[in-house]
Amino acid sequence: MFGTWTPLVALVVTLLALLWVKRWITNMMQELSMRWVNDPDVALMLYFVVVLPGVVVHELSHWLMAKLLRVRVSWPKIGPVRKGRSRRVSLGSVRVANADPVRTSLIGVAPLLGGSAVILLIGNLVLGVGELATAVAGKGAAGVLEGLGQAMRVPDFWLWLYLIFAVSNAMLPSPSDMVPVRPVLIFLAGVVVVVMIIAGIPAIPADVAQAVNNTAGYLATAFGLTLAVDLVFIIVIGVLLGITRWWQGR
Repeated sequence: MFGTWTPLVALVVTLLALLWVKRWITNMMQELSMRWVNDPDVALMLYFVVVLPGVVVHELSHWLMAKLLRVRVSWPKIGPVRKGRSRRVSLGSVRVANADPVRTSLIGVAPLLGGSAVILLIGNLVLGVGELATAVAGKGAAGVLEGLGQAMRVPDFWLWLYLIFAVSNAMLPSPSDMVPVRPVLIFLAGVVVVVMIIAGIPAIPADVAQAVNNTAGYLATAFGLTLAVDLVFIIVIGVLLGITRWWQGR
């Protein structure tokens, strides 16, 4: 069973790991900014500047999906804003007209799809992740070192790495994006449960299973690449934060 659905399992595992890593990075970057400038507004602006490319991709994904689904939408607004009494921070926004739950849900999850597409394009067309995977399969650990060495010789390697980091840390749907998605997911889960109770576990057509696996495989690859890049920045942020805590503790 797990062999058939390995890409789907990999997608769930990498997505859960990405959610945890994003939370950790966000918290540590905010702490680091506050320790450096000791001003919440300046710290927010610093964080916004760091993830700006990802914010642009996030909001453009909403906008493009709405346009494709023929839902009226405003041009994206980019910039940090504190909203409401809770002072919740928004780094960007688009105003979307009311639509049916399915289209609204697709617009809500669009940044996840758009960000994953950008990361896959950078990974495959610029950094040669596909060749790296082939080298690993053929040469093991030696292939990893060889592939990494080739990737690091790519012009502007660190810039591309930063773009993956920025896009990945802004591509997950915000709580407001998920508001229309949850009822749709609950409804679909209910339908699946009812069908299984009435008719048992149905046989899934091979074409459908293959399409699901292909989609899950692409997303899992994007999330896996994101986690690998995030690991580099986790080390950098962790070292900077450790030095800052030590220095201020003196």
